[in-house]
Amino acid sequence: MGMMPRERVTRMLSGKETDRVPVDFGGTVVTCLDLHAHRKLKRHFGIPEVEDPIIDYTMGTVEPCEELKVRFGSDFRRVALNGGIPGIVGHEFRNGFGIRMRQALPHEYFDVVDSPLADAELDDLDRMEMPDPDAPELYAGLRERTKRLFDETPFSIVADFGVPGFYETSQKLRGYENLACDLLIDREFVTALYDRLLELQKRYFKNYLAAVGKYVQVIGYADDLGMQDRLQMSPETYRDVIKPYHRKIFAFIHEHTDAKILLHSCGAVTPLIDDLIEVGVDILNPVQTRAKGMDPETLKSSFGKRIMFWGGVDEQQLLPRGTPEEVAEEVVRLMSVLGEGGGYVLAPGHNLQTDTPVENIVAMYDTAKRVNDELERKWDRIGNNGKGGRT
Repeated sequence: MGMMPRERVTRMLSGKETDRVPVDFGGTVVTCLDLHAHRKLKRHFGIPEVEDPIIDYTMGTVEPCEELKVRFGSDFRRVALNGGIPGIVGHEFRNGFGIRMRQALPHEYFDVVDSPLADAELDDLDRMEMPDPDAPELYAGLRERTKRLFDETPFSIVADFGVPGFYETSQKLRGYENLACDLLIDREFVTALYDRLLELQKRYFKNYLAAVGKYVQVIGYADDLGMQDRLQMSPETYRDVIKPYHRKIFAFIHEHTDAKILLHSCGAVTPLIDDLIEVGVDILNPVQTRAKGMDPETLKSSFGKRIMFWGGVDEQQLLPRGTPEEVAEEVVRLMSVLGEGGGYVLAPGHNLQTDTPVENIVAMYDTAKRVNDELERKWDRIGNNGKGGRT
């Protein structure tokens, strides 16, 4: 008999092989769908239309309904800080940092259009606007929801993203070009800003983990460091400026929970994977396989014994433009390569978008189920009883 999802994921996170490759659909805010893709899927399966609350306005993302999570065999369920609807006026809103966001019509997501620290100098940081990490409404009911999932369902629980990362947040606060220059010629400003962000993050995580830390198996953290063909900064700049702060916040998280840290960092980040492992990252997401140096074989052979991988099914070209047969072939390849010996969660390489055909989404998860059914039968034949694994 196969394992239950939480048992399966817990074994995987402890470095052991499992009966099936864990599968994620909707377990994180970056493995969900945009609003219109979700509606298309529900219509395809005849699921009644209800209000789809957006869970991340910067991406226009909704969490899939429970019927779809069950249909696609997701091993994960997400919990998150209470977000609420921002005060949108004229397709714009300002977030807790005072960053002005504008909707990229006709799409659902919002882009940065005004960076409040664009013209700031060092002394201005003492007056910068920041969100309140102690606001009670962020955590209202969170412990109870998480405990209920833990006690009443078999699923592995992910404490989803919600705490702002250093690099991404500083880009939006300062402006992308300004921040790139600061990293080279005004590191005093960057470190002063990061000192403030570190204290903010610690307060967020202290409250967040006090509510969910003993119930969750994974906690998410996001800081995009890569582009399609290279890093966004030199490896030396990362190591000198950003890495020390990653080390501090990841150590803080590990001190407050046994959950594993999932880092979401898009792009060609292979040159930094050793560094990320060193500072405490346990799982790398989204595994952007079309980016330079991010092919599954290289990732698995170079790093597979020291870090886990989550994602990988290409949402840049394959899912929106490939055929169901091509999607199925890639799923089989990823489960074979990245799933060998454990340490892999199959998921899309990012949120499923409106231009992704329903047939390709179905092919991805139906293929995963077929491969996993075969793996589980083999597991049962060998009689592992939790002591062996796939060969």
